[in-house]
Amino acid sequence: MPQMEQHQVLWDILLRKMYGIFGTSAYFHSLLAIVCIVLQGLYLNYIVSNYHLFNKRSYLPAYTYILVTSLLPQWSQPGVELFNNWLFLILIHLIYQTYSDLNTRKILFNIGFVFGLLVLLNFPNFWFLVFIAFAIAMLRAYKPAEWMVTLLGIITPLYLFAGIAYLSDNLFLISKLFSTNFTLDFRLSPQNIMALAVVLVLSLAGIILLSRQMSRMLFQIKKIWWVNILFFIFAIISTTGIYKQGADIWLVCLVPASLFICKSWVIAKPKWLPELLHLVFLAAIIYINWFFKN
Repeated sequence: MPQMEQHQVLWDILLRKMYGIFGTSAYFHSLLAIVCIVLQGLYLNYIVSNYHLFNKRSYLPAYTYILVTSLLPQWSQPGVELFNNWLFLILIHLIYQTYSDLNTRKILFNIGFVFGLLVLLNFPNFWFLVFIAFAIAMLRAYKPAEWMVTLLGIITPLYLFAGIAYLSDNLFLISKLFSTNFTLDFRLSPQNIMALAVVLVLSLAGIILLSRQMSRMLFQIKKIWWVNILFFIFAIISTTGIYKQGADIWLVCLVPASLFICKSWVIAKPKWLPELLHLVFLAAIIYINWFFKN
């Protein structure tokens, strides 16, 4: 069943509506999680294919994302982090568009608006404001007017939320939004350590392979890959102090990690290496989910 933290104000409202419409059936929410993961994988695949991040078009990025979310049971359960990933996928798609789209101010406003929704959905997402600033600076020349449009987009959903809270006499929701507790207690279960180690090792392998290929890439594609690396770094940073809320908070890290892991599976030579990595990954999923004992 989906759970809620105190600071997840918008998620609290959405969760109440979902319970009112669909009830509290565990089967329905499990099916909803599976459908979300598959559709997110396909959307990620569409983004990757649209910007030619890989030499050949295939469904491998979607397959990788679905496979990575299968490592831990918590990563395939319904919750705010799973719905978070929809907004993150939209966000990186919009960021990619800023490099070549002519109607840039509209896209920058949408980037700010999506970020504002992310903050309302889960307040610790505010860390990604730094990522957005770096990503836009990498893809576009500095223009103060465009940055102001992005700031206006960020303020818009927050302003609408504050206005609705005021008109409905629910101003306490604003203070509730900023009630996150950060703790730096790094005790992890062995199951979580094993899953994170598999993701991290394969991601690093993909990044190393990527660094060797960057000299032969088009300038635009090279910049987009650097944005993905930044996204991965900030996703890890954003979960550092709040992981005690559950292992599902690492779901945001799986979006860029899936791209790097997918990169490690398209090695031309030796041909046996990606097949071996794939088998090791499948073995890790089976072991962690069915045979591992905490």
